[in-house]
Amino acid sequence: MNELLKSPEQQQEQSDRNERKRFESIWWAGVLIWLGLVLGGATLDILPEIGDRAGWWPWIFVGVGAWSLALNSYRAVSTTAPNPATSDWIWTGIFVAVAAGNLVDIGGEIVGATVLIIIGLVILSRSRSTRR
Repeated sequence: MNELLKSPEQQQEQSDRNERKRFESIWWAGVLIWLGLVLGGATLDILPEIGDRAGWWPWIFVGVGAWSLALNSYRAVSTTAPNPATSDWIWTGIFVAVAAGNLVDIGGEIVGATVLIIIGLVILSRSRSTRR
């Protein structure tokens, strides 16, 4: 549709969608950079162990959880950035919960159950948002 024919509300919605896409691109760029760093560190065998867990897998959740938390927090306090959606916070919670489970030995069953609950909440929030 021609930009001149759009109402101010439609133009604002389009602007918001573009801004959200920009933040999604920033999120994915950060995740891919972190994955590259972790996999490179694992290849060079320079990653320290997290707790009693060796390997690169825990580092992925620690980094992605921290990155998601930082980006969503910025969006929440910024006056120009779009607010994060509920599902953004829920996915951040999943990454942080798995990372915390790797940092503190609280038992994999609790982390697994927490992740399943959070995934269920994401599905509910998405089904609710599509009815609007």
